[in-house]
Amino acid sequence: MRDRADRNILLDDVEFTDEDVNQGLEFVTSAYNAVTPQTDIMPQSWPPHLQYVLLLGVSWYLIKSATFLQLRNQATYQDGDIQPIGIDDKYPLYMQLWQSLKQEWDTIVRDIKTQNNLESAYGYVGSGYANVSRFHHK
Repeated sequence: MRDRADRNILLDDVEFTDEDVNQGLEFVTSAYNAVTPQTDIMPQSWPPHLQYVLLLGVSWYLIKSATFLQLRNQATYQDGDIQPIGIDDKYPLYMQLWQSLKQEWDTIVRDIKTQNNLESAYGYVGSGYANVSRFHHK
């Protein structure tokens, strides 16, 4: 997310701490596992081929948490003929970014879960009628 102190000229610090990122990792893993079919991936054991999904998920989690901060601390100031100057007034922008990231994450996760579900059924079609027949073979 390029959240580095030297790139945040207004903050002169990072926006998200390591604790924030770790919390995001925990909650996004939980959200991934809750999507059906449910899985039991641990935060430390994401498959290497799903690292983008993890990055995308942690990003939407962090941006969503920042939208709350933006909304809670919004203050706009105007003095005379100067354009209004806002502090923490980026709620609509953060919300739009969060929704975009979340939508992409939802789509990718749903596709992954569907594919995994289909692959687990390959070669077998379960049915309650599999052993029911009018004919009894001896």
